[in-house]
Amino acid sequence: LAATATSKVAASKLAKPYDATDGASEYAEEMIRRRLSTKGGKSSSMSHSTKSGKGNSSKSSKKVQESIDKLGFNIYGDSSIFDPSSSIEVDDNCQYTATVRLQLADADVPFPPVMPGPNGPGSCIFEGTDCNGQSCLNEVRNVYSLSEKFEEVTGFNHVGVDWSPCGHPPLEWFGKPHWNLHIFRVTPEERLNARCPGGMLNPFICDFPPFEQPTPEGRAFFVWGKDTNDAVANVPDTFMAATDTAVPGEAVHSWNHNLSMPVAEWFDPQLIMGLYDGGIRFWEPMFPYEFVSGNTTNFYGRTGIEYVSQTIQELPSEYSLSYDPSDGFTTLMMKGHAKGCEIENE
Repeated sequence: LAATATSKVAASKLAKPYDATDGASEYAEEMIRRRLSTKGGKSSSMSHSTKSGKGNSSKSSKKVQESIDKLGFNIYGDSSIFDPSSSIEVDDNCQYTATVRLQLADADVPFPPVMPGPNGPGSCIFEGTDCNGQSCLNEVRNVYSLSEKFEEVTGFNHVGVDWSPCGHPPLEWFGKPHWNLHIFRVTPEERLNARCPGGMLNPFICDFPPFEQPTPEGRAFFVWGKDTNDAVANVPDTFMAATDTAVPGEAVHSWNHNLSMPVAEWFDPQLIMGLYDGGIRFWEPMFPYEFVSGNTTNFYGRTGIEYVSQTIQELPSEYSLSYDPSDGFTTLMMKGHAKGCEIENE
């Protein structure tokens, strides 16, 4: 596989200013009703035995400060507020089943007091302070570290349990409050080096080609692993990377744009993958708040996921996301071929 620098800007619209989203005011009112109903219906937390994995309470002030200094924000957060747990099993055919369980419905996360709508951007402005004293455009990030066994089998080191109060561009698709479960193949410390010093488009996004990033770590966002057919490897063949989605501490985002729908209709999870320095940084189910809140059981499943010129055998071939209103927990289940596992021939 060749690590190829990109020059063509994909058809995403993230670079434009944050603007109004049709129907968002009505959506915000419904989310307030839903959230009050959800919180009134059950306790704020429940215990759950952890088969595998470990939660993170607040990280050391030194690590947090390093994250702020390098990226401009704290990636560590406090994942213990989600009462997280995980499990990993491998069968005799080298197939793993991995789960991550999180209490998202009752999570104490900020909502914009005024959502974008026909009359303007509401609380979703760069200079705002309506979400915990910061702009509601800031994501609320939290690191949940997975067990050594989980990483050994799946290649995943930790989950970024990340909340987008305003959503993010492309606004016509993702411009409403939603969760991003960034499941990273690198450590949190390695993420701190994925940045664009001297090359930021705005406080949240790296500038992109034809702008030339002045540092190696900035240029690495736009170097993707490709096969001899010039196709990006280790992502589904329907995915298209958008060069204007390079987020410090993360990667350039790639997904099937044809599955994206008008934001008012978005409900089911969408799979995103992160590209950085010729490799895959993260694998991410992204879903709106209403999928994991309220009084209705929700389930989404996808099977038969295939990847172009796959060299990372442990990438999930199927996954499901389910929400149980009886306890407010969301469960992510992934299945795939265990890393380095080979079936012995009799």
